[in-house]
Amino acid sequence: MQLTRLTAGTVLLLALTAGGGHSARRPAAPLRTLVVHGHRLALGLPPAAGDGDEGGAGDSRRERLARWIADRHRAAPGYDWHAIEAANLQAALARVAAMNLAISEGKAAAAKPVWHERGPVNMTGATALVALAPDNRTLLVATSQGGIFSGTPGGRSWKGMTDSLNGYVHGFLVSPKPETWVAAVTSYNDSRVYVSRNRGATWSASKGLPPLLGVFEMIQEGLDKRTIYLTAFAQDGFSPIVARSRDGGLSFSVVWTGVGLDQPGIWTSRIAAGPLYLLSHGQLLISTDHGSSFTPVGQIDGPPLDFAVLRGSEAGAPTLYAAVGSQFMADSLYASDDGGVHWEKRFTLTGTNYYAFDDLYAGSLSASIRDPQLVLFGNVDGFRSTDGGRTFDRINVWGEYYGSPSDKLHADINGIQFLLYNGREVALLSTDGGTYLSSDGGASVQNITQLGLPSGQFYSTWSSFSNPDLFLAGSQDQGLQLSVPAHGRAGAALSNVQLISGDYAGLTAAAHDLANVFALYPTSTAAAGFVALIDGNDGSLVSAPLPPFTQVGFFATSAADPDDPETVYIAADHIWKVQHQQGDDFTQSELPQSFLAGDNDLVSALAIAPSDHAVWYATTNRGRLWYSRDHGATWTESDTTRAQAPTGSNSALAVAPDDPFTCYAGGSGYGNPPLWVTHDGGVTWTGLDRGLPSTTVWALAFDGLAGKSLYAATEAGPYVLDASSTWRSLLGGGAPVGRYLSVEGIPSAKLVRFGTWSRGIWDYVVPRR
Repeated sequence: MQLTRLTAGTVLLLALTAGGGHSARRPAAPLRTLVVHGHRLALGLPPAAGDGDEGGAGDSRRERLARWIADRHRAAPGYDWHAIEAANLQAALARVAAMNLAISEGKAAAAKPVWHERGPVNMTGATALVALAPDNRTLLVATSQGGIFSGTPGGRSWKGMTDSLNGYVHGFLVSPKPETWVAAVTSYNDSRVYVSRNRGATWSASKGLPPLLGVFEMIQEGLDKRTIYLTAFAQDGFSPIVARSRDGGLSFSVVWTGVGLDQPGIWTSRIAAGPLYLLSHGQLLISTDHGSSFTPVGQIDGPPLDFAVLRGSEAGAPTLYAAVGSQFMADSLYASDDGGVHWEKRFTLTGTNYYAFDDLYAGSLSASIRDPQLVLFGNVDGFRSTDGGRTFDRINVWGEYYGSPSDKLHADINGIQFLLYNGREVALLSTDGGTYLSSDGGASVQNITQLGLPSGQFYSTWSSFSNPDLFLAGSQDQGLQLSVPAHGRAGAALSNVQLISGDYAGLTAAAHDLANVFALYPTSTAAAGFVALIDGNDGSLVSAPLPPFTQVGFFATSAADPDDPETVYIAADHIWKVQHQQGDDFTQSELPQSFLAGDNDLVSALAIAPSDHAVWYATTNRGRLWYSRDHGATWTESDTTRAQAPTGSNSALAVAPDDPFTCYAGGSGYGNPPLWVTHDGGVTWTGLDRGLPSTTVWALAFDGLAGKSLYAATEAGPYVLDASSTWRSLLGGGAPVGRYLSVEGIPSAKLVRFGTWSRGIWDYVVPRR
C-alpha cells in the first residue's frame, strides 16, 4: 500500500554505501540460514520495508509504480484503454468458457493448450480483504490484484475462484440467499464495482452508481447482509458520496453527497441491525433509515479534517474509534465511549514509531466486536491496543517475517477485520505477503495463506536451461526468489526461497546457467534503486546503486552484455555500462546518446542482436524506435517514428536469433499497433498485429526451438505468432486469465515460461512439430 517511511531511507542508504565502495554485499544482515541446492544460505533483510517512499516525502512507491504501469498503456487520443481492457477481459473469459465447453463435449480436445502451474506454493502475494462464505466455514480471500481464493485456516490448498477482476480490491463482501459477491476494484484511478451471482465465474457492473474516481470502502449490515454501503469519490462534481444497496450489490443508489475534497468514514454494526454512522469533516452523523436521512450526533474538535476512517465496537454504547486528519492522511486517533456524542483524542498516529496512514485502505483500522478496549491498526507494521487506543504495542517488526513467515506479519497491512468464526472472535490481517489469523486479538498471528495460495505478482523470470526447474524470479512485494527443484512429477508447482525482499524486475544474463544474473530494484523519490548480481546456484549476491540518471521511471531497463557475463547495460535517459570487478566493486560509464526528450521520454526496452553483437535496438516509453550498429556508441532514430510521432508506448524488444536486422517491438496498442517489426535493422517498422486485440505487449521471447516461434506476454494474456504471421491466444488448459508481464523460452524442456501479475509462474508446453 501507499506508505510513508520515516526511517527506512536511512537503512537503505547505509546498506548501499557500506564498505566504502560503490556497492554493498547482500544480504546485509542474516536473519536465518537455509540449505538450498546443497548450499547453506544466510537470508537477509530487504533494503527497505514494503513499497513506501523511504524518505517520507514525495510520492509513495505504489504511486510511482501505478504511474509506471499506466505509462506503459499510453493511448492515442480518443481511446480509453481501461474500457478496452475491460472488453478484452470479458472476451478472454468467453473464449476460455467456449473452449472448455467444446472440450467437455469431445469436440476440441486437440486444441486444448497444455499448461503447468509452477507456483510458488509457499509464498502468497498481496492480499486485501477476507469475506466469510454463507456456509460460515469457508474464507474467501481477495488478493490485491483481484483474484479471489477459497479455503479454510489450516488447509494447505486454496482454490482460485476468479481471475476476472484486475485491480486493487478496496471492498469485497458476500451476502446469502441468493449468494451474491460484490467487489470494489480500483485500477489506475479508475474505480468500478462488480457483482457476481455465480461465485466469481462471471462479473457484471453494479447498477445505479455514477462514474467513480475511487472507492474508499464497503461495509455490510450485520443482520441484513444484503444491505451494503460504500463511500467513494464521484467523477461528476468531484464529490464524496455514500451509496446504498439493498440487494447484495446488484444495484446501488446514492443516499448522501458531501462537500469538498473529503474522505468520509462509515460504520454499522457487524452483528445487529444498524444504525449507520457517518463521519465527515469531523462531524458524526447517524441514520436510522439506512442512509435516507442523517442527524448530527457529535463533533471532533480540531483543525479542518478531510480524512476519516470510522470503526466501532458493538460491546460499547457502541465505542467508536476515528482515525482522522487532513490532506487525505490520518494523523490522530479519537475515541468515543458514548456512541459518538463526546470524543477524546487517544493517540498520535504519526512519528518514527508508528508512521501515518497515508492512503492505506480504510480497512486497516478495526475494533473488536466483543471487547470495546481492543483496537488494531496497521501501516508498515500492525499495532495492537488493549486500553481503548491510548497506547499501542507493535505486533512484530516487519523484518521478523523473513525469519519466521508462519507467525510474523509481512510488511504493509492492507486490511484488518474482526469477525465471528466457528463461534469465536478472530482477527484477520491481510498484508503484502498474505493473510494472517489471530485468535487472541492480535497478540499472536498465524499465516493461513502461506501454503497453497499462489497469488504472486511477477515482473521477470530467468531460468537454467540445463535444469528448467531451477530459476530466479523477480516479484512485487515478495522479493527476488530462487526456486527449489523438487523430485517427482515433471512440471509440478514448486516452492521458492526469497533471497532478498522488495520489488525486482529486469532479470538478464549472458547465459542461461544462473551463474551471473542481474536484477533491478526500483527507484524512489528519496533514493536510487540498485542493480544486483546474483549467483543463482548458491543464492549469493552483490549490488551497486543505479547510475546517476537525470530521469528514470519506477524501473530502469537492462540488457546483459553477451560477451561479458559480469557486465550489464542499464538504460533510462542514457545507457550506462555497469561492470562487476570483484567483491563489492562495480564500475559505471555513460554512453554518449541521450534519449531524454521534452515529453519525458526514456528508454523502456534495450536489446542486443544474438547473431551480431554490434547491432543494438532501443525503444522508449513514448514509442520511439532507435538502432545502433556500433555496440551502442552512436544511435539513429528510425524513419518510422521520426516521420510521425508515435501515440503509444513500448515495453519489449526481441531480435530474431539468426537475423540481426529483424527485430520485434511490443507496447501499447490503443489506436496504434501493439506489435511492430523491422527487417532492415531498425530503419523502418511496420505493424504486425493481426490476431492481437488492442492491448499492451509487456514482453517478447522466442522459444529457442527449431521453428523459433515468437511469444508475447500481454495485458490480455499469452500469445504466439503462428506460421501465417497471425497472433493466436494460448489461454485455456487452466492458464489464468489476466495480465502476463514476462516470457522466456526454455528450449531444453520445450517450454515457454510466463510470469503473471496475480497468479504466479506458468509454463506453456510447446506442441510437438
